[in-house]
Amino acid sequence: MSEYNGKNDIKSSIELAFQRSKFRSERMGGDEKVLKDFTAYENHHYGRIDPLMNVIYPEQKNMSIVSSRRGAGSVMALNFVVDAFEKVRSKFKMATAIGTIPADLPYLGQLSAYRGYEDPKLVYNNYIRNYFEAFNNVYLKNKKILNFDQYYKEFFHYCLKMNSEFPVTFTGFQRSKYSNIFTSGLAISIADLSVDEDQLKEDFFMNTSCFAFYKKVCLNNGLYISKNSPWIMVANILSPSLLIYTQKYNLSSKNQIFFANYKNTNNLDLNLLLNNLLIYYNILYNKQSYYKEVDICNNKTISKIIQKEIININYIDNKYTEYYMIDLYMTIRNIEEYNTFNNSQLREHIKKAKYFYKYVDKDTSIGYINNTFQKTHKNRPGGLNSVINKINRGTNDFSDT
Repeated sequence: MSEYNGKNDIKSSIELAFQRSKFRSERMGGDEKVLKDFTAYENHHYGRIDPLMNVIYPEQKNMSIVSSRRGAGSVMALNFVVDAFEKVRSKFKMATAIGTIPADLPYLGQLSAYRGYEDPKLVYNNYIRNYFEAFNNVYLKNKKILNFDQYYKEFFHYCLKMNSEFPVTFTGFQRSKYSNIFTSGLAISIADLSVDEDQLKEDFFMNTSCFAFYKKVCLNNGLYISKNSPWIMVANILSPSLLIYTQKYNLSSKNQIFFANYKNTNNLDLNLLLNNLLIYYNILYNKQSYYKEVDICNNKTISKIIQKEIININYIDNKYTEYYMIDLYMTIRNIEEYNTFNNSQLREHIKKAKYFYKYVDKDTSIGYINNTFQKTHKNRPGGLNSVINKINRGTNDFSDT
């Protein structure tokens, strides 16, 4: 048996890169129709960006429950994904029944669903909680915030100091590394193994007697196998074999799959942004609703209590409209997209977005904002185009890929 030492506690990044490269080339090479690297380039966003480059999330109404391992709770995925998975499982049951596959083989002997759909809005809420806790407890630690206006202004400044590494909007989050393939509704995991341990991938999957059978059955039923986590099956929405399952739901093309099952994240962004600002201002207020100032006057110590302002909903509704928040929103989106536009260009885009909101309607304004940043997707650092451009420039610096 070959020994692969690729795991994240290896001290040398060069050694880790070598072990990862060795693992992928020797054990996972070939089989491109069924094995897919979901960490490479734009594949990282698979199932979270549609063919028109919209950032998306699946609708829960089209989820089905897959019978899972005992005690795992409800594991879900999009209905046609569950159907494909159940067909794969039935093939494995038949194989174990006739002795082709050992029934006591870990994971592959009896296929069980360990993990499936994860609500991206809940995953986002957990992420943004940490973001705002850092803002409240670290950035604002020595600042006196007396009202929501000050809080909003400081948050604007805070965002300007941050970089694209830490998204704020739901759209920025869903296309970032902080989201994952399971928020697409297209993935089901049949093991609880760590992606960091390459040796486990070999022991429980690639080096087993039935790995070739596993690949064949997944391929014939329109499912990818994740190269880096071979216990994860992901629907291949371009596979003719998947049509058997999608056509049951009147879906005959990738465009129909996306249109029927997904919504655009950008339609939630402004509302989520304001709600989070209000939530975490209230948390800051409840933690300490006043400031105490101490002055010395005529050799006497005078204490003064300065009360913070509680949120006035009518005031918020009147001032912090979606129209008003376009400035903050587009500034954040520009940061999330690696500051694609300079200050002058960004101001012009904000001006146009506010014009559309005021004189046309909200949908046109949001659509304009989405289209403005949508065009930047293929040229983002880390994407295939950025790598090609670096190669053409003759540079070996791939630090952001």
